[in-house]
Amino acid sequence: MKDMLALLKDKGFKRASLAVQKENYAVRMYEKVGFKTVDENEEEFIMICDL
Repeated sequence: MKDMLALLKDKGFKRASLAVQKENYAVRMYEKVGFKTVDENEEEFIMICDL
């Protein structure tokens, strides 16, 4: 994940976003690499990472 975010930054992207199921264990990993929850619905978190 860190390599992918670095690649996006190198290509000029300012931000990455994703949607993840609330029950998915990967939510914690996304938070550890810099994603923050900006919205949610019944099933998912919408997360953004500033690059």
